[in-house]
Amino acid sequence: MEPFLHSIIQDVAAFVVGACIGSFLNVCVYRIPLNRSVVSPGSHCSACGAPIPWYHNLPIVSWLLLRGRAACCGTRIDLRYCLVELGMAFLFLAIWLKYGPTDPIAAFIYAFMISGLTAACLIDLDHYIIPDRFSLGGCVAGFIACTIHPSLMGQKTALLGFSWSLAGAIAGTLTLAGVAWLGTMLFKKEAMGMGDIKLLAALCAFLGGTSITWILPLSSLIGSVLGLALIFWQRGAWGTRIPYGPFLGLAAILWLFGGADFMNAYWHNVAHSWSASTAPMIDEKLVNPGR
Repeated sequence: MEPFLHSIIQDVAAFVVGACIGSFLNVCVYRIPLNRSVVSPGSHCSACGAPIPWYHNLPIVSWLLLRGRAACCGTRIDLRYCLVELGMAFLFLAIWLKYGPTDPIAAFIYAFMISGLTAACLIDLDHYIIPDRFSLGGCVAGFIACTIHPSLMGQKTALLGFSWSLAGAIAGTLTLAGVAWLGTMLFKKEAMGMGDIKLLAALCAFLGGTSITWILPLSSLIGSVLGLALIFWQRGAWGTRIPYGPFLGLAAILWLFGGADFMNAYWHNVAHSWSASTAPMIDEKLVNPGR
């Protein structure tokens, strides 16, 4: 098979799998907060309860062909279902294009991470909760992933991969817990839920402790800007409740698509500048040790 054709097939497969995962995530986001099984019963209309046949349950395609209406009763189907499927399709494709050619195992792991992260963020948007199966479960999944594939942490052995993943989760927990405590002291009310703290721990278990320097500032910036916009647009009051999980998730995804490279270059330049500025002082001490 020609390399170009082989590459196209892989890209299309990543897109299709992402769309299918997005369809499954829609089920998870709807059922998990209601404590319902995500497996049984099968897909059915939430309005009339009629089973949905497979040809009316094709990701993206069915929503477009049915024009956003249920075939059984004509009830409107929220556009978000299609957007989640489309978004996951493009995210899977992007992950594969960036990581697949050089490290396909990392591509699969990051795709898995983004799937759980998306479900957690959507549930947080709807219900202001992040289920432990995504946060604490994400920590465990991160530990396992970095043990199996230690290069995620830049390490070569399973023990070091696990150790750095664990250290990252602990760093994420302590950092955001400290921020939450400070916010509570300043504003005299709970500034952040434990779900957000556990979610950052899970992200750092996959991405490492250094990702905190990107995820925390960027998520805070995005949250502040969108929060202010929402307050003025809807004429809300200061202190309007806004879920923080989606901002953490967005910052983590941006870390995968350039944030890590940016921060590595930044810290490299900082180290280079520091060494350049201290070198003359060291040379001066060597020449005139008594000064």
